[in-house]
Amino acid sequence: MSSQPADSFVIWTDDQGDLQRTEVPVDALTIGRWSGCGVVLPHKDVGAVHVAVERTHVGARLRSLSRVKQAKVGGAVVSERELENGDQIGLGDQRLTYVEAPPIARSMMRLTMSRAANEIQVDLPVAGSITVLGRMEGDILVDDDSVSSRHLEIENFGPGLTWVRDLGSTNGSELNGEPLRGKRVPLREGDIITIGRVMMAVSEAGEPPEGVTSVVQRTVIFLPETAMA
Repeated sequence: MSSQPADSFVIWTDDQGDLQRTEVPVDALTIGRWSGCGVVLPHKDVGAVHVAVERTHVGARLRSLSRVKQAKVGGAVVSERELENGDQIGLGDQRLTYVEAPPIARSMMRLTMSRAANEIQVDLPVAGSITVLGRMEGDILVDDDSVSSRHLEIENFGPGLTWVRDLGSTNGSELNGEPLRGKRVPLREGDIITIGRVMMAVSEAGEPPEGVTSVVQRTVIFLPETAMA
C-alpha cells in the first residue's frame, strides 16, 4: 500500500460487453439498476441501489444497500467489507473488479520500442499505474508523426489486472496484429503493441526502485544505429 491513498476504480462490463473504468469519488460510488447510480447495471438480479463503494483514508469499503439482493466479495456474502486491490464484487450474475492505482505501480512493466530496422531500440521501464502514450500529450511522448497527440493508454493495477486501449487515435493501435478499436483489452507479458509505425514488446520489469514516488514525463526519440558508433 502506498503511503498516500491510491486512486480507486471499479472495472465493470457494459451492455455491449466492453470493460469500463469508473473512479470511486470522495462522496462514494453507488452501483445498481437505478439510472441515478454512478454505475448503472440494468439487470433484474441487481438492486435499484445495490451497493456503495466508499473511499476511506487507506482505501475503500463496500457497503450493501439492498434489503433483498445479496452482495458478494470473493464469493462470500457481505453487508460491509474493506476492499483490497483486485477484489471481485458479485451483484447477482454481474461481476465487477475493484482496483487501486497508486502513482507508482506495485510491479513495473517494460516497453521495448522499435520503429525501423536501422534504428536503435528504446528499452523503457514504465512505472505508473496508468500510463498515456502520445506524440504531444501523456506520460510517454513518442517522437513520430504517425502517433496521435494522445494515442494509447496502458493500465497496470497488478497481476491479471493489466489492460490497454486506443484513445481514438488517427492511425489506430493494434495488439498482436489485431485492431484495438477503442476497447479495453487484457495486456500480457510477451504481447506486441503497435501505434502508428512504432512497435512495443511488453515484458515485466519487477518492483520499482526504492524512493520513487512519482512518474516523470519522458520523450522517446529514435536514432539511427550509426549514432552509437
